[in-house]
Amino acid sequence: MSAAPKASVSVASAADELVLLSPITGEIVALENVPDAAFASKAVGDGVAILPTGKTVLAPCDGQLVKIFNTNHAFALVNDAGVELIVHIGIETVKLGGQGFTRLAEQGSFVKAGQPVLELDLEFLGANAKSVISPVVLSNADDFAPLLNLASGSVIAGQTPLYTIKKK
Repeated sequence: MSAAPKASVSVASAADELVLLSPITGEIVALENVPDAAFASKAVGDGVAILPTGKTVLAPCDGQLVKIFNTNHAFALVNDAGVELIVHIGIETVKLGGQGFTRLAEQGSFVKAGQPVLELDLEFLGANAKSVISPVVLSNADDFAPLLNLASGSVIAGQTPLYTIKKK
């Protein structure tokens, strides 16, 4: 089997697991260290957060973009196995009314892992958002086994595995 990064992205029927790729280049931040109670307490879902250094946000796996917020600060993606992901750029970024974000994909479209979804103006966001720390969470975590192989340190968009989701 090829060692190409995208080979590990789809759910393997034998293993029933999904390896998410980092949607953005940056540094991993533990979810409990996100400066937002809903994310830090895992009320929104389980996962990790990223302090972005890259400006392009990619789809972390194949799936449908079921929601892209009008302000382009977050999107929800659902894959064929029922994995529901939320990629939320920054904290309280909804208050920016879409400034600092450019939409590169449309709500309802099907995307492949590594496909660009958003572009960020990190300078603007850094100056105007409460935080640019960006949670990437499995919103229906109760439907799956605890997350495995959580990334740490530096991650590269579309290349570094972020975490593994496994069926119960």
